[in-house]
Amino acid sequence: MVGFEPNPIELDRLRNKNQQHPFQSLQLESSCLSDSNGEVDFYITKHASMSSLLPSDAQNYRKHFGTYQQFVQWQDNIALDKIVRVPSITLDDYLKDFTANVDYLKIDTQGSELQVLKGAEKWLNDKRINVLKIEVSTVAVYQNQVLFSDIDVFLRSKGYVLVDFMTYRDNYRPVFGKPEHKQHHYAPCGDAIYILDTQYLTESNTIKSAVLLFWLGYYSLGFHLLQNTAITKNDQKSISAFRFTEPRSKLKQLLINLCPPMLLHWLKK
Repeated sequence: MVGFEPNPIELDRLRNKNQQHPFQSLQLESSCLSDSNGEVDFYITKHASMSSLLPSDAQNYRKHFGTYQQFVQWQDNIALDKIVRVPSITLDDYLKDFTANVDYLKIDTQGSELQVLKGAEKWLNDKRINVLKIEVSTVAVYQNQVLFSDIDVFLRSKGYVLVDFMTYRDNYRPVFGKPEHKQHHYAPCGDAIYILDTQYLTESNTIKSAVLLFWLGYYSLGFHLLQNTAITKNDQKSISAFRFTEPRSKLKQLLINLCPPMLLHWLKK
């Protein structure tokens, strides 16, 4: 596993977390991924998770979300804290000495996702990235931010197929008290899952992609991929039956099932 984190404070936090809960193999890089090598401005926001290679688009942000109850909090989160110069590298250049395919590429870079993909264009053209999970948006929160449609057209042209677009949404509405707002369509962002078209997958990469789809929760598609390999039917069933996440305890699951939705929502908060 390789991770990229250009924010030095967040990079230290990741390194400390990894010392407490080490992965078998993890390499953390202080550079950011982009479509060119060199140095770039990195906009660190007050809430570090919203930092980006792009400055925020406050005007468009207010236009779409200005009347929401939590707007002031989110506006403060995305407000600029400081600008730092950080090294940038393309994924093509970083992976130039790698021989195996990239099994899984996760990109969440607050609006610069297409820049990262263009920096990996050679690997995408060579069909050497199997599964991608990319944060996408239908509303520009950052200046010059590309939207889901741009990323979708780009990846489809490279031979990738959209599996799912999972929006960040919370449809909870309280029975008592003041509702957050009549406008409840407030999830323009989400994660898009793509898989390399099966015609480009080798036997080994087909199996690994199937396992990743099981882990992501797409069992039907994962099982379909396994059926196109030389793995026996018994082994196909064994792999698809494997539990990829730790199950909740039966007591905890019982409490969740019995808890009224309003109380469960409050407890989760």
